[in-house]
Amino acid sequence: MVQNSLLVVGGFSLGIFLGEIYLRIAGISYPTFITVDKYKGWALIPGASGWYRKEGEAYARINSDGWRDRERSQVKPENTLRIVILGDSFTEARQVPLENTFVSVTERELRGCQALAGRKVEALNFGVSGYGTAQELITLRRHIWDYSPDIVLLAAFLGNDITNNLPELNSLNTRSPYFV
Repeated sequence: MVQNSLLVVGGFSLGIFLGEIYLRIAGISYPTFITVDKYKGWALIPGASGWYRKEGEAYARINSDGWRDRERSQVKPENTLRIVILGDSFTEARQVPLENTFVSVTERELRGCQALAGRKVEALNFGVSGYGTAQELITLRRHIWDYSPDIVLLAAFLGNDITNNLPELNSLNTRSPYFV
């Protein structure tokens, strides 16, 4: 009886192992980008990467500070206009390549602005899917000021950003913090 149980467990383990190999060869993966955060409920995992295929298809990479952006120094480079953009999934934009996010497009377009001639421009992406304004305020207080921004923009989506602030209306996000 014990020998039959070992064979079943061994066969099951081999099947899982072969299935994993097949999925990797086929390029099928479901990477995890989110972790629990004691202040905001959840946050992006620093260094996480993989193909995101839920609402589009793009290779998403989270930088070492935990933001959907390229690596950025907290120390603002000299002669640089630094803009930080807070928001939810529209800002994070895991569904599109990083260079196509509106934050990256903003940075690229402002670099050609005549009024800013001679200055470097950085637009930093601090968007996280599902965040409401309470989490964005916590992000501002706990992270944004470390980057010495010249401008902070809040990209608000009226479709859910207001209801995200009321537990009675936000039944899907039970980990969200709320202010009274």
